[in-house]
Amino acid sequence: MEVDAIGKAMMQYQLVPLVSQSNVGLEVTMQRVNAQGKLSTQPYPQVFGSQRQNPQIHNAFAQTQLKLTTPAMADLPSLMSYLAGLNTTARRALAAEDYLWPLSSTPILPTDLTKIPFAEADEVGFKRRQQQSQHYQLEKLMTTGVHVNLSFNEQLFTRLYAETFHQHYSSYVEFRNAIYLKVAQGFVRMNWLIQYLFGATPTLRVAEATAKRQRTSVHGPAGRKSAVQGDYTSIDRYVAKLQAAVRSHKLVAVSDFDGPVRFRSTGSLTTLGRQGVYYLEYCGLDLDPTKATGVDQNAIEFMRLLASYFVMMPALPTAMVSQVNAQADQLTTQVTMENPTTASAQAQPASQVLDALADFAKAYGLPASDTVLLRHLKARVTDPKLTPSAQVAQQPDLLNWAIKQAKQSQAAALAEPFRLPGFTDLNLSSQLLAEQALARGVKVDIVDAPANILRLTHGKSAQLVVDGSGTDLNPQALTTVLAHKAAAKQIMAEQGVQVPASQTYRSANQLIDDYDRYAAGGGIVLKGTETTRAVVAFRIMPERALFEQVVRQLFEQTKSVMAEELIVASSYRFLVIDGQVKAIVERLPANIVGDGRTTVQELLARKNARPLRGTAFEKPQSELKLGTVERYRLKSYHLDLDTIVSRGTQILLREDATFGNGADVLDATGDMHQSYIDAVEKLAADLKLKVAGVDVMIPNLYAEFTPEHPEMAVYLGIHAAPFLYPHIFPMFGASQPVAAQLLKTLFPEI
Repeated sequence: MEVDAIGKAMMQYQLVPLVSQSNVGLEVTMQRVNAQGKLSTQPYPQVFGSQRQNPQIHNAFAQTQLKLTTPAMADLPSLMSYLAGLNTTARRALAAEDYLWPLSSTPILPTDLTKIPFAEADEVGFKRRQQQSQHYQLEKLMTTGVHVNLSFNEQLFTRLYAETFHQHYSSYVEFRNAIYLKVAQGFVRMNWLIQYLFGATPTLRVAEATAKRQRTSVHGPAGRKSAVQGDYTSIDRYVAKLQAAVRSHKLVAVSDFDGPVRFRSTGSLTTLGRQGVYYLEYCGLDLDPTKATGVDQNAIEFMRLLASYFVMMPALPTAMVSQVNAQADQLTTQVTMENPTTASAQAQPASQVLDALADFAKAYGLPASDTVLLRHLKARVTDPKLTPSAQVAQQPDLLNWAIKQAKQSQAAALAEPFRLPGFTDLNLSSQLLAEQALARGVKVDIVDAPANILRLTHGKSAQLVVDGSGTDLNPQALTTVLAHKAAAKQIMAEQGVQVPASQTYRSANQLIDDYDRYAAGGGIVLKGTETTRAVVAFRIMPERALFEQVVRQLFEQTKSVMAEELIVASSYRFLVIDGQVKAIVERLPANIVGDGRTTVQELLARKNARPLRGTAFEKPQSELKLGTVERYRLKSYHLDLDTIVSRGTQILLREDATFGNGADVLDATGDMHQSYIDAVEKLAADLKLKVAGVDVMIPNLYAEFTPEHPEMAVYLGIHAAPFLYPHIFPMFGASQPVAAQLLKTLFPEI
């Protein structure tokens, strides 16, 4: 079919690429259930806060229904990543033995449906739920699914209107409305095909094994909670039809309309024609039970491709809209009620539509991925057993299969609690903060993944966060200065706290030349001044050859090295948030402990096999390695990898204790004497730091610190963007909710 005047103008002004950049947002509703597939009796997770104030995770009709809502995005992989993060966040907040039901079909409902708990956002909302339960069939109110919110790139409208269509429409709003109207009409016409390709609910009641299987029992006309059909002839008639349905009590409220497409604006329904349509909401996708998120990206890509097609193709003549829509409803009824494992009566028309879309994509230079998608979907027409509905229908025990899917998805979400799917390009602290933000309704934008820069937005408030904890709460100039170890040490010394003596070297040879001086003085700590990851400590100076080897290795990682006096004490990291110490961890140097039966190699492998250990800064606890220093330490114990270590004997593999060198991390928040906490908080206050990580060497954390003995607390470093993850995932002791505390500081209103 030839494109219409809008399509021709898009080609003339080279605007076709913009049609593939439409913004898509998702609303995914899933049920909370127990291990038997029955509605959960657990309370709504408190971490999500107020249902009225959390736009990302909240209830639907029932207290057990969780609705996950993403922002609108033009990049579909980013959209799916955001949904993956939201979905995992929701799962991790569930009570033990609670799961997310993977089907749009209802789980096992109470025999007495009046026992279904309504959502309780507020008194008005609760009353409306009661009205809905009396007006509509409860089972249909308890189904779930996916709504796709689609809006076009505004530049497409402005360019077209300014170049040509200001001559044909009385206003810009009227022009935009006309485009959204013809796209809505297209979605209604093609609803039958969407249901064929992506329907996945062979039965309304999952436990009803004898029910006739069909493509979708939820999103066909028979599955809707109301019989009200939308009038897509014009925007005004659409509004009038829904208002009349409320007056005649066919709908409790206009928001209950569950036709395949809704028009959405920033105002109320009555102002839709005047303010204009801002986006379309397609309400007809079943959950995909094979995806943890409930959403198949193929379905979203297909919806956007259809929208692109309808933008450029001619609209229906007004006189034909009602008749065509009625025919579309009949087709949808036919297709949705077919046996999902057999060929559809509409297989040939389905193939023709997909072929037409393929020709369209090729002719107008749409992304090559659209052609690949259409080829994949056409296989579902050729072989109906490839459709989701057929795959679900062929399960011999649908209830047990659904429970198994729910448990597998839940286990996957909990397997690595330090990783947030969809956000794994970020460092650990950024992922942990992002998860807390998603749970509380704070929008998370990744500004720069390699640099770990996030923009967090809640209402009208926005905050930039770097590396998971670097914020504008701290003075910008000081944040920059503290990134340099020598400067940070000088700033701390100027505040009157004890710091180790040190000297900075710009070349390996200069430092090696001073070997004799350091050997005479005893121990030494070598630190890369530009990276926190390059640290080596020796309590007793090694032989010159090893010292030279270590120094040259350090200079391969950094341009300058600080040689520092070694302090014999325990190493602690104090985490300051909002000016107060919220968490403290003790760091023990990398070590193994013998059991009298196991070799050094086996002890190393056993410790590294723990779930939280792995590559430094990619897992909360860094693995133990056998580098130059570690082998030197083993040799000093007269050990090799095959030696069996006697029971209870601790072997220190290093003498420095850093997060990246295999240190054991112990929570010490409740054990530290208050005097040290007061001293750290005073230092942070003097420097006007709201957020900081402060490294302190303390011989005895139980002994009261006195200013007359500054050696009781020697300050090694201070960080304006400290790690959060060591306090959340210590090797021993309690996890501290520092990511949530930081988020509360950034957004006091949540």
